[in-house]
Order: sequence, then structure tokens, then C-alpha cells
Amino acid sequence: AAVGENRVIQARFAPVLSKAGGALQKLYPVFYFGGGDIVGCGTQYFSYISARDAARALIHLIETPSLSGPVNVCAPTAVTNAEFTQAMGSVMKRPTFLPFPSFAVNLMFGEMGKEMLLGGVNARPKKLMESGFEFCHD
Repeated sequence: AAVGENRVIQARFAPVLSKAGGALQKLYPVFYFGGGDIVGCGTQYFSYISARDAARALIHLIETPSLSGPVNVCAPTAVTNAEFTQAMGSVMKRPTFLPFPSFAVNLMFGEMGKEMLLGGVNARPKKLMESGFEFCHD
């Protein structure tokens, strides 16, 4: 995509994970107090990217003239909600045994909850990888 002679990139970012902030900062208290549980059936995908890889990907996008249009900025491997929940619980040494059922999500959050918590995105960074970008974190 281009506007005049300028290249246009629509960077589509997955949630950025970092110890210093972002999605992990918001999830930390939930898991700490024992509320980090599998949502719904747990099979919905969760794409993500580390803060370091996100910053490096931005530089790569700017410095790679062959890239244009929509570009997924996410790790090459998405995980399911169940896998992510288990990993967070394990790292934090917190229990994750009480699932948050789909009907409760629908009752509490309505359509927004259905899309945000029960929906999933299994995005892949195809253009980034094809342009030679190498990830530090999977």
C-alpha cells in the first residue's frame, strides 16, 4: 500500500507481554489472587509478542522497504487460553483449577465478553518472517 510515493504499513499488534507493563501487568493481580483460570473451553487462541520483539519489529518495518500493507506483529507461535493460563499459573506458583464457564462470561460481559474472552485469534507473522525478521522470543 502507498499514499503518493510513501509506503504505508498497517502494523497489527498482538498483546505485548513485558514484566514492566502491558498485558502481563494487568494479568498479574488476577493470577496472584487466584483468579487466573481457563476461560470457557480454553481452546481459543491467544496471539502475543514480547516487548523486545515488538520494538525490534517496528524498526524492521521501517528499515525494510519491501514491506507494506497489513503486517501482523505477533510471535510465530500462538497459544491456547488453557496453555497460557497453565504457564502463567506455573510461573507464578498460583492455582488455575477453577474454569470461568462460557455462560458466566456471556452473563457478565455480554457480546463484548464473547468476542474478547471467548473469541480467539491465531495470527501468524507471515510477512515479518518472509522479510527475514528473527524473533528473540517465541
